[in-house]
Amino acid sequence: METYLEAEPVRVKNDTSVKRFGTLRISPGWAAVTVVFFSMSLAIGGGQYAFGVFVEPLETQFGWTRTQINGSLSFSAIGGLIAPFVGRLMDKHGSRPVVTVSLIMMAVSFLLRPFMTELWHLYALSTLQFAGFPGGAMLPGARLVGIWFPRTRGRMMGITATGANFGGITMPTLMGLLVGVLSWEWGYVVLGFIGLSIAIAGLLVINETPIEKRISKQSQGLPDSGEKDKNDPQDIPGTTVRDAVRSRSFYALSIGMLAATFTYHAILTQIVPHLQNVGLSLNTAAIFLSLVAVFGLVGKIIFGYLTERFLSKNVLALSLVLQSLGLLVLITLADTPFLWVVLPVYGTALGGMGAVFPLLIQDSFGLKYFGTIFGLVNMATIGSSLVGPLMVGLVFDATGSYDLAFISVIGIFAVGVIALQFAEATFRKPETCEKVLPPGSDQ
Repeated sequence: METYLEAEPVRVKNDTSVKRFGTLRISPGWAAVTVVFFSMSLAIGGGQYAFGVFVEPLETQFGWTRTQINGSLSFSAIGGLIAPFVGRLMDKHGSRPVVTVSLIMMAVSFLLRPFMTELWHLYALSTLQFAGFPGGAMLPGARLVGIWFPRTRGRMMGITATGANFGGITMPTLMGLLVGVLSWEWGYVVLGFIGLSIAIAGLLVINETPIEKRISKQSQGLPDSGEKDKNDPQDIPGTTVRDAVRSRSFYALSIGMLAATFTYHAILTQIVPHLQNVGLSLNTAAIFLSLVAVFGLVGKIIFGYLTERFLSKNVLALSLVLQSLGLLVLITLADTPFLWVVLPVYGTALGGMGAVFPLLIQDSFGLKYFGTIFGLVNMATIGSSLVGPLMVGLVFDATGSYDLAFISVIGIFAVGVIALQFAEATFRKPETCEKVLPPGSDQ
């Protein structure tokens, strides 16, 4: 007896695109998003969550200061700057080469770190790491989910995005074990080989042509290469980049996403010191933040599912409203039991944003040029990474509290909610539904 895990309801006898693992047959849609799930685990879990594991060993061996080591994280802005170019390559050549090359770049950046002797080596390798980030994380994930799971894309985007949370849970533990038992060099080597393994898997299994389209080609006597037909302009619907950047929706979404990402750069990194500042112990504050991450994993799936029932812009607006309520509790009731009452709501809403961002672009502009457009919109979020940390630092130094900074972020969220209402969900309107969904993709 054989078990099926399929992205589409069509089963094709002897279809070579369906991967066999013993008696388990996995459709190419599931195989593709599984690769992206683990790619995000490496990119975010290994590159960011596990970063702190290596700080003290690098400080001890090279004498670098914490500021110098942490400075390597600032090169994450590289990913935002090159995202439009990576997205353009993905639109033109598909997800498979982009994912493969991006993972190889990240893997090489880890594999070469044991040979570092100068601080600029760390910065150069961090640049290479973050240059591979756009093509190894959300860009290909959103494209593949949109192609393979058009009717359940919300929940599937949520499931795929939980790869970041999975990496955040597993990678620091694994790296801590390796660094503690062996050395920091071996930690980076293992990260590198994990990246190469995922790259090979992506090269083998990522496919962008749903089975129904290949069946249609075969029934018409057309050749089936198993690859996307680049000569078919109707293969994937979507707004052109030129029309997108001239639209009101482009700027509405840019402002909305810019506002939303302040939660990462001005709030998430400051929760622990804020709770300590109001009298909670370090351990209690750390537990609170860990639970935020756990509920964030659940939130990606919940908010992803909500995008299948409601417009993505309204789902993101709901997330910002709920986060604002959570911030009000953090400001006024952080030393009371209400903090733990609001925790599930706050964590779920914060985590859910990760699944909604790419779906906003698909709602307004479709999939054909998704990579380029999402990359361009994502450039706006560089502003929050530059302004957010500086703002909270200045406010705390001036007032001795994070309260005013958190209130400012609530105001920024409000601007984002208003801006999102000006975005048009062109590719969610009933009259375009048949154009967006591939034949036979109803699930």
